[in-house]
Amino acid sequence: MQHLKRVLGGGALVLAVSANAALADYPSRSITIVVPFAAGGNTDIIARIAADHLARELGQPVVIENRAGGGGTIGAALVAEAAPDGYRLLFGATGTHNVNPNLRDVGYDPVADFTPISTAVVSSVLIAVHPAVQADTLEEFMALTASDAGAMMNFSSGGVGTVAHVAGELYNDRTGSQLLHIPFGGAGEALNDLVAGRVQVNMNNLPSFLPHIAAGSVRPLALAAETRSALLPDVPTTAEAGLDDFVLGSWFGLLGPAGLPQDVVDALSAAMSTLDQNEDVIARYAAIGVEPIPSASPEAFADYMAAQYIWWGEVLANPVFQQ
Repeated sequence: MQHLKRVLGGGALVLAVSANAALADYPSRSITIVVPFAAGGNTDIIARIAADHLARELGQPVVIENRAGGGGTIGAALVAEAAPDGYRLLFGATGTHNVNPNLRDVGYDPVADFTPISTAVVSSVLIAVHPAVQADTLEEFMALTASDAGAMMNFSSGGVGTVAHVAGELYNDRTGSQLLHIPFGGAGEALNDLVAGRVQVNMNNLPSFLPHIAAGSVRPLALAAETRSALLPDVPTTAEAGLDDFVLGSWFGLLGPAGLPQDVVDALSAAMSTLDQNEDVIARYAAIGVEPIPSASPEAFADYMAAQYIWWGEVLANPVFQQ
């Protein structure tokens, strides 16, 4: 994760001024962060930890409002129409700003209708297999799936167009494999069938795998990141394991409606920039399998979001995702 921290992080060096000193009159009351997914899910948990940090940094209550529906698009659309005063924000993610807008009309422009502030977390995809699979390394797994035996193997996902589905299809494309996609009604079901041995592989964001790795019920092969994770330091990156051009995952971050005043953006960005210096935040994120990676600046986050939107658009143009 060190490269991502260089690209997205280092906020304290760029934003040396504290959030409390950034603007005397903002915030003057409580801030609401809309989480466009149900309470208790990954996005909600990540957002609540960030909200607690923001409340401490800004000296005002920060309240989470769950507005689930439409794969995150209902809550995102709500914030896109909010007054640009900094008191109603969005905790967006890859799905709300990169995936869904490339698949259908979501009722908002993922770039023009928002003001990027900072990432909180970037979670990379882990390639994990059931222990019965005769491969201890990614290199061995690639040889297996590219052979005739690979045509009899499958991978699970939480549905068409999800990160796990994209990862599996990209793996097929990069390795010349023919793993069969088995979609489920959610990521939890897809992982459960991997644990049960009904599917051979699942490629999804790291957090959900950690308890199963600890229990020995799944075997991690490689992380689709540019550097290893401190949470699984012995697991190589995909490039280290012999699979180039296979880096993907999900980001989670703070945005406002378009037109936020610069002083408001600066105050929020400064507060977010210290996420990776807060020991409580680091520990709470580690407990759910993620690491805080604040953006170096709002502009860096905007550039990252734009690049991710293009990347996902190119990938999702594949007919297999247009179902």
